[in-house]
Amino acid sequence: MSRPVVTVRDFDTIKTAAGVLAEHGFTAAPVVDDDGVLIGIITEADLIRDAIPHDPRSGVRDVWQSAPPTAVNQIMTKKVRAAAPATDCADIAETMLKHNLRAVPVVQNRVVVGIVTRRDLMRGIAHDDVVIRNDVRRNLDRCSGLDQWPVSVHDGAVEITDPVGDPASHDIARALALATPGTRQVTVVEAEPNRLHA
Repeated sequence: MSRPVVTVRDFDTIKTAAGVLAEHGFTAAPVVDDDGVLIGIITEADLIRDAIPHDPRSGVRDVWQSAPPTAVNQIMTKKVRAAAPATDCADIAETMLKHNLRAVPVVQNRVVVGIVTRRDLMRGIAHDDVVIRNDVRRNLDRCSGLDQWPVSVHDGAVEITDPVGDPASHDIARALALATPGTRQVTVVEAEPNRLHA
């Protein structure tokens, strides 16, 4: 998730919103009210849809057209698919793919607190195995009893070894590893007895 989130206001001009997206390299931005409450989203597609007028000489369109929109509230999408801070990244990715979205705002009590973009999800996929291992290790170290569990990672697949034979802690270890960006799958195995005494 990207934080702090860059937002635009519904009364901003289309030119202002385009400048915000271009300046930050974003493809979308949440539209908020005075209290930071999500009221819409603006995308590159929304901004360019009516921005380039057709050449009247082409004969493709009528020369007379209504005035083009000038404010964000005239072109923004008002029905926004948003996520909560605790929403699983896999669920956000599924929503993005199903609805062809490039970004999903993250809201808490209707206030925008972040945004998840396709780029954010790609960063998670691209995590190096060493980084994933260190992050999983750090998460396990925070839990009493899991700080001595060995961790190995290969292409995002995490293997955690339970050195003490504590099956009740396997789900906790698995959940901690799955919460780590870049983790594709998690296996928790019990240590072989000869490994423990070697």
